Formats: sequence, structure tokens, C-alpha cells
Amino acid sequence: MAVHNPVLTETPLPDHQFSLMERGAATLILTSIILLLGAIAGHEIAPGNALSEGYESYFIEPHTQDSITGDAGYNPVDTLAYSLILVSFVVVISACLRRIGLPARDSSIIALVPWVIWASLGEVNEDGRLFNPEGLGGLFVSPLIHFHVAAWVILTGWMCHSVSKNVGIENRSAITQLAFILTCLQMVLFMPDIGQHWEKESISLLTSPLFLAPMGGLLLIILIHPLLECCTVIEQGLIQTGLGGCCVHLSGWLMLYYEPLNGRTPISLIPLVMIVFAPLILCIILWFTGQQARSELHHMGLQPGIIPEGVSLDDWDRQHSSTWERMETLTPRAILGLPIILLAMYGQVVDGFATSVGLENYGYGEKHVLSQKVIDIAGTAWGFGALKVGLAVMIWWLFATARFEHRHRHLRLLVILCLLVVGLAPGLRDVLRMTLGV
Repeated sequence: MAVHNPVLTETPLPDHQFSLMERGAATLILTSIILLLGAIAGHEIAPGNALSEGYESYFIEPHTQDSITGDAGYNPVDTLAYSLILVSFVVVISACLRRIGLPARDSSIIALVPWVIWASLGEVNEDGRLFNPEGLGGLFVSPLIHFHVAAWVILTGWMCHSVSKNVGIENRSAITQLAFILTCLQMVLFMPDIGQHWEKESISLLTSPLFLAPMGGLLLIILIHPLLECCTVIEQGLIQTGLGGCCVHLSGWLMLYYEPLNGRTPISLIPLVMIVFAPLILCIILWFTGQQARSELHHMGLQPGIIPEGVSLDDWDRQHSSTWERMETLTPRAILGLPIILLAMYGQVVDGFATSVGLENYGYGEKHVLSQKVIDIAGTAWGFGALKVGLAVMIWWLFATARFEHRHRHLRLLVILCLLVVGLAPGLRDVLRMTLGV
């Protein structure tokens, strides 16, 4: 007599419950905080102890040197520590977002793209010595730049949420007004440092990027308002404030390009155009390739790579229903139709091309330990570029073959965001630096 073997044999954990992996990640973060506080306190209480000395040597000195000279590198210790902490934060934050019931929308990642560009422009202005190294400059040096950007994102999101609760979610003009105010705040904070390096008598204020770029950002906030009605209020505020802030930092890059400082000689914009736009055209072609498969899955009520709610990963792997077959058949192509996946792939290619060109043609040095090891093995910087292209393909393969439970949809989005942060942000920074010769 045959034994009945049901397709669904287990129930996924409820959204409010943390898994073992999530609890482990939270423990690692807590341990890191305790060690950090111990190192800081130990420096005062017991100078010369191993923990404080290691913290000073491996973490503080490279950051200080980078903010002063701009050419400090990473080391194996801080590289490993930052990597583990980054992964841990991704796991814990995704669990918290799931627990509070925040919708997992792809558009939320799109709303953060302006802040990736914001960080890149800010780092370029710091590289150009527009910010005081002992003041704002330290906030634009890695890894503090990541916490700096996160603070602005959290502030903007929290204020948008608070405003919408007070005036009603339908009153979108209030969010635009808030974004206008937050952009003006950025102008107040950053423009004095950016603009102090040029003699006011030598430039025409009304035709200077120092005036035109920030004012253009404020105008852009107003003009894109009608296009953001489909977004949540938080997404709208993040997009508008991020774009406004990008224009504030863009003023510094434009001034450095048209009115160079310290004997710098800007180069042609051709490398920027080739590195930025050639991969973009390829991504657009890939996007069209994936649209039909994505549309078919959407018609079935499915998302590429996301297992239907109530089904565990183990149960999904055991079944061979029509839904399973369609998901497995269409997902590899449908993944190419997701803008957030293409953005992650695009960022890796831009980073690879920018690093290779910078090292081979403009005399830059590689700061990251693993990247330099790849270059040493390949014998050329283009080996790193080839690796980054391969990594972009690996990103597609990962999301084409991996399946995420419904409760892990936030984790999936944050993994994509991390890929953007470690790919697109440094890639844009490198290519913008090259145009300035800094």
C-alpha cells in the first residue's frame, strides 16, 4: 500500500519570528558594538591594551590617512570586519523590515539610487579637497560615508512618514515641500565648504554651477512631482530629496571641472561617457529581452524567484506542479526584466571598467586588498575588469537560480542594494575622479 506523501510538509516561520541566522547576525552586530566601545574606553582606562591598539592600527589610522591624503588603503583585518558587519546588517535590517510589515517593493530600491549617486559625488568632492578633512571631509570617507548616507535616508524616510501621518497620505504636495526644505538644509550644510575655494570676484554667480546646480535641483524636485504619484510617500521623498542633494554635490564637481584647483587638469569627458553609457545600452537591451517572461509570471500572480506565500523552500524544491514548472522555466529570462537586477549588474561593470581604465591609463592605485590580489594574479588591471563583468553575470545567475521564501523578500532587496553600494557607488566615484584628474 502506497504511503501518502503530501507536497507541503512544513510551514514557514511567521514574519514576526527571527530565524537562527537572523539571531546570529544580530549577535555579531552586538558583539562588534561591545568590542568597539571596549576599544574606545580601553584607550582611556588602560592605554596600550591589545584591543585599543588593534582598533587604532587597523581601523582609525587608515581612515585618518584617507581623509588627509586620499590614498590610504584597506587591510585584511578591516576588510573582513566590514564585510561581516555589512552582511549582518543586511540580514538584521531585512528581518526588522519584515517584522514591522513594511512592503517589499522593487521601487524602494529605485528610490535609493539617487543616494548612491549622492555618495559618489560627495566622495569625489572630498577627493578634490573641497571639504575640510577635520570637519565635513571625514564624513565622506569610507566607511563613514555609508553611515552618513544611511543617516540622511533614515531622516528623510522618517520625516516623510511623519508628515504623511499629520496631513494625510493623499497630500503629496507636503512631501514635495519637505524634500525642498531638506535640500535647502543640504545647501546650508555643504555649500559653504564647496564654494569657499573660488574667489567670488572671479566667477559670475548667476552663471556659476555653484548657483545653477543647486537651484536646478530645487526646480527638479518640483517638476518631477507629478511623476511620483505611483510611489509611496517615503519613496517619493527619498527620490526628490536624493536628486536635490545630488545637484548640491554636482555643483562642486562641475566647478572642479570648469575651474580646476591646485594645478589639476581635467581630461576629456569621453571616458565618462564610454564607461557610463556603453553598459547602460547593454542593460536596456537585456531589459527588453526579459519583458515577455516577466509579464507571463506577473499574469500568473508570481514574482521571478519569489516562492508563493505559505510554501517553504524545501517544499518548493520537492514539487513539480504546473506553477513550479512555469516559475523555473520563465525566471531566468524574467530576471533580466527587473530593473533592480540590471542596476546591480550595471554597477559591477561600471566599477570594473572605471577601475581598469583608472589604473592602466591614469596612474591610480587600488585600495582594496582582494582587488589588488586579483590584479596581481592577472598581471593587468583589465583582469579586474574581466572579473567584474563575470561577477555581473554571476549576479544574474544567482537570482535566476536562487529561490527566496516569501518571508525573505526584504532580504533579497537588501542584497541587491548592497551590490549597488559596492559596485555602482565606487564605479561612479572612480570615473568622476578621472574626469577631474584627482
